[in-house]
Amino acid sequence: MPNSLIVYFSQSGTTRKIAEAIAQGLRTAKYEVDLCDLKEAKKKDVRKYDLLGVGSPTYYYRPPFNVMDYINSLPNLAGLPFFVFLLNGTLCGDAGNILRRVLVKKGGRETGYFRSRGAENFLGYLRQGYLFSPDHPQASDLSRADIFGQEVASHAAGKSYDRPKEDDKLAMIYRLERFLTNRWMTRQMYSRFFHVNAKKCDACGLCMKLCPTGNISENKGGKPVWGRNCLLCLTCEMKCPKGAITSPVAWPVFKPFMIYNTSQAAKDPSLDYVKVVHTNGHTQRK
Repeated sequence: MPNSLIVYFSQSGTTRKIAEAIAQGLRTAKYEVDLCDLKEAKKKDVRKYDLLGVGSPTYYYRPPFNVMDYINSLPNLAGLPFFVFLLNGTLCGDAGNILRRVLVKKGGRETGYFRSRGAENFLGYLRQGYLFSPDHPQASDLSRADIFGQEVASHAAGKSYDRPKEDDKLAMIYRLERFLTNRWMTRQMYSRFFHVNAKKCDACGLCMKLCPTGNISENKGGKPVWGRNCLLCLTCEMKCPKGAITSPVAWPVFKPFMIYNTSQAAKDPSLDYVKVVHTNGHTQRK
């Protein structure tokens, strides 16, 4: 029986849901499937598998840094069939293109590319009062993912594969935002400027628990201290029940991007959204 490894990063659970639906489709096609969440599991040797799947959310129009670290750490795939699945609440940018290109450069053979809407739990947009793609992935998304898994199995077995075209290029304003949030700037600058209000912080440790890279430690007083392995996901700030954390994305330089992005996304007829209020770690729909 052929086997497949599906490696994914899921911050809020949406990417995991799609991974599980694809796995169900593969199992229907008589595959054994191992699921591996980059937040929780140790790396598995891809050379022991007949098929590799990589799933990712979209951060600043690209894959998160830890997903790219995983792919770059892979050995030469030597023709191993692979597929990519991507979650995005608004624009996906070059995230899917990047993943597909790098895996091909690693020697893989593409057998599928899947995109789905996922709830856009991004603090910058929540603060503007918008939750885009709420309640996604929905049942229809999961059904498509199941079917996709079955199709990938047939392509891996040799059925002709018509490679989907790459996603459209980003407009200049989005490319500028992506540049301003690149890895070097995140590690060397932004990660140094996360701030905790000592009077508000009660040292509950939630930010440390939720950080997907273990980047937050505590000082002698139990208050959070940030390292340099930051994804700029803003989960620590978004989930703080006391509203004690402030990140560089709250700086005035980023506000025009947040206003522009949400206003443009709200005009997109292909997107659904709800108006929200976000305070002290909670997002409430109006």
